[in-house]
Amino acid sequence: MTEGQKSIERIPRRDPPEFHQSEASMIGGVIEDGFLNVALDDANQYGPHAMIMLLGIVSILTGLALGLAMFNPIIAVVVAVIMIGASFIGFIRRKKGKVSGKLP
Repeated sequence: MTEGQKSIERIPRRDPPEFHQSEASMIGGVIEDGFLNVALDDANQYGPHAMIMLLGIVSILTGLALGLAMFNPIIAVVVAVIMIGASFIGFIRRKKGKVSGKLP
């Protein structure tokens, strides 16, 4: 592209999120910046690793709910409602700034 031409993008790029390089190991880097903060906001270079860990946790919980559904569908519905409710409450609290995104 020459100097006189401007880049015309259909969807403008957003500013990159705040990011810092962690000197710790993978587990240490995820714990250092908070599991959810690293997984969802890419706080450091271990964001993809934390997202895979989060995917594993969610898949285990989903498998648990489906496994319970084979024995008693009512229990599976209760477990699903609790999981969705806890996720929603955590999301709302995090957006309001009451929770930093770090797990204890």
